[in-house]
Amino acid sequence: MIDSNASKVTKMYPLPHMYVVKDLVPDVSNIYAQYKSIEPYLKERDGTQQGKEQYLQSVEGGQKLGGLYECILCDCCSTSCPSYWWNGDKYLSPAVLMQAYRWMIDSRDEFTEERLSKLQDPFSLYRCHTIMNCTKTCPKAIAEIKKMMATYKEKKISAA
Repeated sequence: MIDSNASKVTKMYPLPHMYVVKDLVPDVSNIYAQYKSIEPYLKERDGTQQGKEQYLQSVEGGQKLGGLYECILCDCCSTSCPSYWWNGDKYLSPAVLMQAYRWMIDSRDEFTEERLSKLQDPFSLYRCHTIMNCTKTCPKAIAEIKKMMATYKEKKISAA
């Protein structure tokens, strides 16, 4: 927060725990590569909506997404996360996990199980140790994905 008292000196720093390209500009290529890996777009099985101008969301479905699609990937939550500091090359950042959750709960998306199966390695999701530094930005997403993963694994076991 910037102090409104103009006589005080304001110090600015780049985001912590990120490589600095120049001045206050961090290298965000890792975060963007992770974001690309979650396939942040609607996916459907039969292609019936492809090319259509609109793919309408139900009111109930839209309410579930409230607060999730506003994320601008500023990475403030990620740079406050010790799990991301220690395993940034493998652990999906809190911002990326929140975006993954956004697509998993979208009622129009038909690839939730496939999205969950991509997160089944020891690092993508489960390096979150609930330190909770990121909660000011995305308080529910990671816990909700863990719940979805538990249900997904139960279904998989019962089907076997």
